[in-house]
Amino acid sequence: MKRQKTNKVFRRFLVSYLIILILPLIAGLISYQVSLDTAEKYSIMNSKQVLNKSREILEQKLEEIDRFVIQLSLDNDLNTILNKPGTDERSMVSILRQLDSKISPYASTNEFLEDFYIYSKESELIITPGSVFHRPHHFYASKHYENMSMSDWEENILKAERKIIPSKRYIKGETLTNIITYVQPLPMNDFTGTNGSIIVPIDNKLLNNVIKGINEQFNGWAFILDENKQLITANGIDMEEINSIREAVVTSKDSTYLENDILLISSQSEKNDWIYVAGIPKEVLVQEAAPIKYITWSITSITFIIGLIICLVFAYRNSHPINNVIKTLKEYADPETKNEYDFLHGNVTKLISTNSTLQKQLREQKPLLKDAFIKQLLSGEINERDSNLHDNASQANVDIDYDNGYVAIVKVEGYEELTSREIYEELNALRVVIQQESLKLCDKFHVTNFYSDKLIYIFLTREDKELLQKKIDDMFKQLTQSLQTEYRILLKIGLGQSFQSISDISRSYNEAKQAIDYAHFSTDKQTLYWYDDLMKETTVFYYPLEFEFRLLKCLKDGEAIEAEEIIKELLLENMENRNLSMDMYEQFIYEVRGTFYKILDQYIFRQHKVTDSIRKRLRTIKLEEGRDEMEQQFIDVIHLYCGFIKKNRKDTNNTVINEIKRYVDQHYQETELTIYMIAEHLSRTEKYISQIFKEETGEYLYEYLEKVRMEKAIYLLTNTTKTINAIAEESGYSSAHSFRRAFKRIYNMTPNQFRKTVNDPKNFKQN
Repeated sequence: MKRQKTNKVFRRFLVSYLIILILPLIAGLISYQVSLDTAEKYSIMNSKQVLNKSREILEQKLEEIDRFVIQLSLDNDLNTILNKPGTDERSMVSILRQLDSKISPYASTNEFLEDFYIYSKESELIITPGSVFHRPHHFYASKHYENMSMSDWEENILKAERKIIPSKRYIKGETLTNIITYVQPLPMNDFTGTNGSIIVPIDNKLLNNVIKGINEQFNGWAFILDENKQLITANGIDMEEINSIREAVVTSKDSTYLENDILLISSQSEKNDWIYVAGIPKEVLVQEAAPIKYITWSITSITFIIGLIICLVFAYRNSHPINNVIKTLKEYADPETKNEYDFLHGNVTKLISTNSTLQKQLREQKPLLKDAFIKQLLSGEINERDSNLHDNASQANVDIDYDNGYVAIVKVEGYEELTSREIYEELNALRVVIQQESLKLCDKFHVTNFYSDKLIYIFLTREDKELLQKKIDDMFKQLTQSLQTEYRILLKIGLGQSFQSISDISRSYNEAKQAIDYAHFSTDKQTLYWYDDLMKETTVFYYPLEFEFRLLKCLKDGEAIEAEEIIKELLLENMENRNLSMDMYEQFIYEVRGTFYKILDQYIFRQHKVTDSIRKRLRTIKLEEGRDEMEQQFIDVIHLYCGFIKKNRKDTNNTVINEIKRYVDQHYQETELTIYMIAEHLSRTEKYISQIFKEETGEYLYEYLEKVRMEKAIYLLTNTTKTINAIAEESGYSSAHSFRRAFKRIYNMTPNQFRKTVNDPKNFKQN
């Protein structure tokens, strides 16, 4: 009977432990499967994003080609070549040069347009960036399609309708490559006939560069089909494989798996109906989850075996004492009782509530809580407005009821550049020694570590500030002397100013850091550095290069107000906040005057009488006159200098404005007149002349040009009977349509309506 009872308790424990063991394993397996599915899902999403991004990039490139073709088709020089083949040779050369200057930048900035060319049907010209072929067969000799005769080339390419020709082999000099061909007949949207065409050969390598991300990132393949399901380009797959899956591409809407576990993804363009297809091996999609798979199964197996052994051991170990307890209880209790576990449960609960291990762990955590609280005080993360301030301070065993306090940083000398493990261990021991020796002298502080060679002390007390400062001073002097004598430890100590509130602790801490930084570079033998004393001992004037550069820039730009603020700030810092010697004061004034002398060396000042006036005023600035008088004298010099700069700039701008207006008045009839041409005539930048014209006249340069043209048009409409076409041409407009549109926009009526209004005195008076 006893053995049967023992086995029953053992089985109960074993079953409980096995359930506890199996439940996390089941949850882990479920998480593993979810991880696999999620990894596959996000891999598919990522691959779709890569494919769609490739599609967007290629569509953007094709749109750029479309915009280029549209812009080029509207070019006057190109239309002259296409529509006026009889133009004299000199004019034709000039037009070709102008056209080349326009198209060459496109070829150099867009790799898809690198090999484009323009075909003129009437003049039999092939125009490329930087070259002109006077006969098509000259161009064909250097660049042509493999297995395509010149007559076929002329018929299917030069004189073809608008289309994009799928990939063909192309011979360029001695290089053989594959290209697709973009063909656009000219003029656009004209179904009566063509005068030429723009042909853009696009190297398949450029297209492959767009879709190669699928191959590089997913070890897959990709290809593009046009609207007729003809191959445009492919990467990582040959034509035979494409033909075998072409039907699946056409029928699949989004993504599907092929028979060989290849995920087939397709995306159809809404702009040109091209189909972008990618194939990705399934193992690649879940490769990110592969480590999870192996790790999960390995850990699960090992955990189950180890857990089973532990369950057996624990079941026996825990059941054996219980059996003994039950056996003992049965000797004193009713043998028929079945409530022994209630007694055990009550006693176990009581033991847990008074468990000494938990109490010990809580005591061990208190130093960490205190250290974290002190560091928050130093960083300024805690202030008086925190509702839990006193509770947190009580848990950290820090008394925050005080009147005055100081922050000090104690640095152990000689360990700045030593970083070995032994050095760290030695510094840990030294910090313990320093804290113990400090407690022997005073116990009214809290301490924390700061790097490996520094300790931070926070003194909090209700004592008077002067008395506390004296105690701290005496304490650290005794501490440094004791440590140097007994342990040969050298210390340097930086102390901030006193604080009276929680929020001021971080300020005192930063002052202590400045003091200890000063101590680090100091060559004297003292060990205690008070921040207050350092401020009194400052002997160098304050005039950093940054301030000089700012002052020079303000003077050059004529910014008098900002220059005044810089001078005021410098005088305040050096004459009020710093205790400088007379020599330092003189040196400071000398440096500031030197800055003004530097600016006077500019070319515009060398021969001008204002220079002597400024130099004379600078020489009269002396230290004996006091800060306010010197400040006013510097401000007078600033206003004198900036006034000259603004006047000189105004004169220069007026000259430029007059020259711009004169040039516009002489050339407004030229339809090609642009701001660039005006800037080139003046040897200035477009931005410069546009900006000063707007600043000086209040209107934009293009508005002035249009105003001049409209004034001429108004004069011709009022005083002549010339046609609208003639008036548009004489006014500088490229066509009567653009003239009518501009006139309507400005005067809210057409040129003909205006002419009728002028000719009818009644309507003219009303308008």
